[in-house]
Amino acid sequence: MAHIVQGFQYRPVRNTAGDTIRPIGLVLHVAQGNGSQFNWFNDPRSQVSSNLWAGKAGQREQYVPSDVRAWAQLAGNGTYNSIETEGFDTEALTPEQIESVAVAYADGVHAFGWALAVTDTPGQSGLITHGAGNLAWGNHPGCPGAIRAGQRQQIVVRAAQIVGGSASPTQPKVVALQHAVHVAADGVWGPATDAALAAVRANQHTRAEQAAVGATVDGAWGPRSQAAYVATVRTIQSILEVGVDGVWGPVTDRAFVAARNSYFTG
Repeated sequence: MAHIVQGFQYRPVRNTAGDTIRPIGLVLHVAQGNGSQFNWFNDPRSQVSSNLWAGKAGQREQYVPSDVRAWAQLAGNGTYNSIETEGFDTEALTPEQIESVAVAYADGVHAFGWALAVTDTPGQSGLITHGAGNLAWGNHPGCPGAIRAGQRQQIVVRAAQIVGGSASPTQPKVVALQHAVHVAADGVWGPATDAALAAVRANQHTRAEQAAVGATVDGAWGPRSQAAYVATVRTIQSILEVGVDGVWGPVTDRAFVAARNSYFTG
């Protein structure tokens, strides 16, 4: 029997051969456009489809059953489900989209035993990006983009809450921030988390900041450290739900201070 994710409107499309699969995870895509993907995925000329689509305002559509191969990521189609997300790679997922993807992921945990994990390694169970598949998956390195890729931990945290397992932390936003600055993700904003975030906030090009942004810790702040810093700030901004521009300005700082006041345990 075709597996449809509860809460998603089933709109079957032509672009699938109908062969069955047992997916090991979910591939996150970006549509690079607004609006439903139904017409595009139902057009035989496009030769593409995805299992699911998540709209910015909370719309949810399923085009191919979860246990059937969609045409979204070439060699990855036989091992993963796919979800398109409305919008562009320069935009963060909306809270409604995060919820929709989390609902879909939690369904995969229940139905197929997916790991409650983010992964960048094809063949591993988890929430993975289209770009992680490289040439074998169609050579889309920018899909879904750094901003949305950085929101995957939020999605998995929320999926864990939906599943109701012990992996459910008490503060999803703190866990997401901890992943962003490469410290233990225990959901508690303690001294280690605070120090890592403070290093990014101060942006003094220290070794501590290099560690926090995931750059090589060598004390030499070059282009790679700077790129890692900008990517980290963009991720933090998406978690704090402020404008994502990679610049830690007054708006970002106010949101950070508000979050710290709410979660810091001392």
